[in-house]
Amino acid sequence: MKKILFFFSFLVLMISCTENPPVIPALNGGGGGGNAEGERKVLIEEFTGVQCVNCPDGSAEIQNLIALHGERLIAVSIHAGFFSSPLDESTVDFRTADGDAISDLFGEAQSFPSAVINRKDFGGSGGDIHVSKASWAGHIQSELEQKPQLNIELESNYSDADRSLAVKVIVDPLKDASEPWYLTVILIENDVINAQLLPTGVQEDYVHKHVFRRLISTTASGVLLGESFVTGQKLDKTFSITVDEAWKENDCYVVAFVHQSGVDYNVLQAEEVKMK
Repeated sequence: MKKILFFFSFLVLMISCTENPPVIPALNGGGGGGNAEGERKVLIEEFTGVQCVNCPDGSAEIQNLIALHGERLIAVSIHAGFFSSPLDESTVDFRTADGDAISDLFGEAQSFPSAVINRKDFGGSGGDIHVSKASWAGHIQSELEQKPQLNIELESNYSDADRSLAVKVIVDPLKDASEPWYLTVILIENDVINAQLLPTGVQEDYVHKHVFRRLISTTASGVLLGESFVTGQKLDKTFSITVDEAWKENDCYVVAFVHQSGVDYNVLQAEEVKMK
């Protein structure tokens, strides 16, 4: 009996000491990235301004949602509209002609915080597609649950020597489609420290997140990819720009998304990768 008890004690000890290798998540950044097959990503475009006292609440909510969903949620903050004019304390004007052009696609937001999620009309009325902060979490969750129609592979090649950036976007259809698809590629900069109006007054060292800097593709309405698509038949586009010297290259990101156009600008899939 003592021998039997000793044997079982030894067996339990050996099992408990078995080392399990750590699970290391895949990294997405610094040169190239892509969607895991079958994984939907969601784009949230926040419309904001340095004179908008309520907008920091929206930015904080987006950070909470990114903490929840990780890389599956891609955020862009566009400074456009009547709250976007610089403050006296501002050393940067976040307004851009490209940002205004994107804002014009959907009409100016009438209340803040405001965002467009996957450029989708959740009300189905064909009217204002801006949604308030209280609705963001639910709409994002419902979009994440949809099966993607395509995957995006994104390659960023940046040169320190002349600040040139070449971006290659590879689109991989996951099912046949007989409708036009468009591609938009943009550059954003994260963690830009500059003035922001808060309910308590101006904060000069406010950290601006996901700041829209410029279009990398040619127009705000997107570049036509094609009129029809076959499963597994990949296609690609390459774009080149020179990055502004004022933008911190280590904090810049490339965002690409495929969408419909015309009456419906629904985003079908999105991807993000570090510029450098």
